[in-house]
Amino acid sequence: MLIKACWQGVSTIFLWVFLLLSTTLVAQEDSTAFRPQTYFGVQYGMNWNTVMFSPQIDQATLVANRIGAVFRYVGQAHLGIQLEVAYDQRGWAETLEGLATDYTREIDYLEFAAFSHISIGNGTVRPLVLLGSYLSYPIGQTETIPASLDASLYQDYYQELLPERLQYGLAGGLGLEVFLDRLTLQLDGRYRSSLGGIFSSSDNRFIFSNSQGFTAQASVLFRIFGGK
Repeated sequence: MLIKACWQGVSTIFLWVFLLLSTTLVAQEDSTAFRPQTYFGVQYGMNWNTVMFSPQIDQATLVANRIGAVFRYVGQAHLGIQLEVAYDQRGWAETLEGLATDYTREIDYLEFAAFSHISIGNGTVRPLVLLGSYLSYPIGQTETIPASLDASLYQDYYQELLPERLQYGLAGGLGLEVFLDRLTLQLDGRYRSSLGGIFSSSDNRFIFSNSQGFTAQASVLFRIFGGK
């Protein structure tokens, strides 16, 4: 199952790359006015995470971090491809009746993402649209159990390491870009939804356990090749 999931995730990302690069190559043949641009930068964001469990679990939102590097190639005016490598924290927080603190399970991922990047307009400030997919591998996890929780109320997955399951899914967002000569500031908000579960589908405890979340993010990019 892990190999199949990995292949599906990698195939999705490579499909995005192939389609977008094909589009940019055709565009370059049709236009001599636009010079392709290459950017490299860094990004930081905050995640608001939940997990779609069935059977349902009462949850609060788990707030965590996302830190990464970004590469963007714009082969056609207003259309490019954006690749990201990030350290991404996700997971969930369970609300427990009668307790002031939540049970939390935070999962750290190494994420690879590919987006189509659509820029609107020609001004200094431009709206943008991101559409793409991601592939994530867990590299660590942290569990917090409230000290006041009676051990008889523990769920059977408490104090149990989660399986190291590859996560893959779809993501999209809206934002703004500010162009300052060779420097670009990108602010965006994104929604992502996993197509695979944190727990295996063969695990009888959950029918599905797909993560989802919103991210608010800022990126600073420097144009290293190409002109306006």
